[in-house]
Amino acid sequence: MAHEKIILDVNSGELTLKNTNFIQFYEDNLDLLSEIVLENPTALRILLWLVKYMDNRGALVTSQVAICDALSIHRNTVSNAVSYLKSKKAIAVLKSGTTNIYAINEQIAWKETADKKKFAHFSAKVYLAGSEQDIEYQRSMFGHVTQKISKNKFRKFQTSKTSNSSNENK
Repeated sequence: MAHEKIILDVNSGELTLKNTNFIQFYEDNLDLLSEIVLENPTALRILLWLVKYMDNRGALVTSQVAICDALSIHRNTVSNAVSYLKSKKAIAVLKSGTTNIYAINEQIAWKETADKKKFAHFSAKVYLAGSEQDIEYQRSMFGHVTQKISKNKFRKFQTSKTSNSSNENK
């Protein structure tokens, strides 16, 4: 896959080569990333996932459930890893109501030109987990969707079904 894109300046007619799908990691923070991989590998997985999906200004709006679903890890593990990353100042977690906005430290990883850093953390991509959406939304977006039934609800259903059939036999 080519990582460069040719851009045409419509005013001058000049062609320039621009990097696309490009993330820069700063050399002076590679020691921190090495420390994270040794101390908390799950935290590094989460950090790299956030970096992969962050917008050009270093932010991503998502929930911990979406992170859990994407990485197949438990919510407590995500919560602990996010706390760890915050303590290392690798990320900040901003809030808008109950919404999490994960802001990656722009001195660790960045996707834009350096002059855009003053706008870091103020625009974001949104990553949603399908499992967090109501069933009507899931059906409209994904076609036929069946709602998962929890083990407890299934047990209650089985118990009520058994007791109903035994009452009918009397």
